[in-house]
This record gives sequence, C-alpha cells and structure tokens, in this order.
Amino acid sequence: MSRHGNSRRNDNQSRDAQLMRIYLALEIAAAEEDVPRNIPCRTSRLQGRYYIEEVLGNDTRCYENFRMNPHVFHNLCDTLRANCGIRNSRNGMTVEEMVGMFLMVVAHSTRLAVVAERFQHSKETVSRVIKVIAHGIHSLSSMYIRRRNADVQPEIQSCRKWYPFFQNCIGAIDGTHVCACVPSSVRGAYRDRNNEITQNVLAACSHDMMFTYVVTGWEGSAHDSRILSDAATLELFPAPYGE
Repeated sequence: MSRHGNSRRNDNQSRDAQLMRIYLALEIAAAEEDVPRNIPCRTSRLQGRYYIEEVLGNDTRCYENFRMNPHVFHNLCDTLRANCGIRNSRNGMTVEEMVGMFLMVVAHSTRLAVVAERFQHSKETVSRVIKVIAHGIHSLSSMYIRRRNADVQPEIQSCRKWYPFFQNCIGAIDGTHVCACVPSSVRGAYRDRNNEITQNVLAACSHDMMFTYVVTGWEGSAHDSRILSDAATLELFPAPYGE
C-alpha cells in the first residue's frame, strides 16, 4: 500500500513539473512575441542635414541653438575641414551636421537621446561624432590660444594713461566654473560652493579679448589660488617677459 502511494505521488510530482515547464515555455514565447524587433525609430522626414540647413538660414534660431551666428558656424566647419581633416561621412552626414550635434550638447547640455532624435541618428553615432569634433577642436588650441611675442602690448603702448606704467602687463587672468559631467564616485570633489558639479577653469586673455592661456580639468572644489600656483609652475604659463 505504501509502495503504491509513493508511486502515485511521484507521478503527480512529475506531471506537475512537466506542466510547469510547458507553462514557462508558453510565457516566454508570448513575451518574445510582444517585444518589437528591428523596428526603425529614426524615420522623421526632417533629417539632421535638413534641420541644419533650416536653422542656419535664420540668425536668431542659429544663435539660440548653437550659441553662434551662421557665419561663425560656417567658419568653424571650414576650419575643421582644412586643419583637422574632418570630412563628410560615407553615409551622407555633413560636417555641418556633426558640428551642430556637438554644439547642441556643449551649449545646452542636451542629452544624447534628445540629440539623436533631433538629428535622426543613433545615440552611438551621436556619441562618436561628438568625440571626433571635440578632438578636432582641441587640436586647434595651439593655433588660437597663444601669447603675443611683443615686448609691450600695442593697446598699452598707444595709451598714455597706461604706458609706461603697465608696460609689463600682458593681459588679465581669472577663473570660471564650467558645468561638468563626471562619474558619481568623484562628484564630491567636483561640487563647488554653489552645490553644482563643475570644473574650475583658469584662463588668461590679452587686451584685445583673445585667450592666451587656458587650464582645464581642475575640480570645482579646488580653490583659485591653488590652481594659479600649480599653473605658475608649468612651462607655458604666460608670465611677463624677463620675469
């Protein structure tokens, strides 16, 4: 009697296990049917290149979106082509479109998903393009951020109120905080006194409002005097001649 009871119990358990496997298989199959596969999502008629052409045709819209006027935008694109070797991509993406994506992120801290939707490209493509343009602009720093070779700045030499009292003055130096996106593990160091995540950037400019020196990368919590002291030890620090 006990032997037959155990046999029936084992049969019931085996049947229950088999039914459970069938149920799970049906659930998985139903779930897979509900998941859309390979459905294009960047199908808007207003592709990125058309959007760029439209915005560049209006000075106000161009400045609001890219923080620069159309002629400056075109000059930047031409400079990147001539000096950085950046060209239109094989799939038809223009340099103007690449620069537009980069500027939209830099000017407004726009998320990649929003830029991808606006320009109708994948987030991977947007990320790759932003890196290309960022490296290109960084390579131009030595062309535009440099000190003058004159012993006395022309703006000082031509002004009786300043010359000869400020003949050794080569410009002004100051710091500014720029918003930063950093890993959560180091956010504490980049949190400034206003409780924002920033970099503390030191910059020097000449009397004609041209940047001559820039130091980036310091945490927002770093004090200006610490950054200045460290920069003064670097070879390219813009100290007056003979000092």
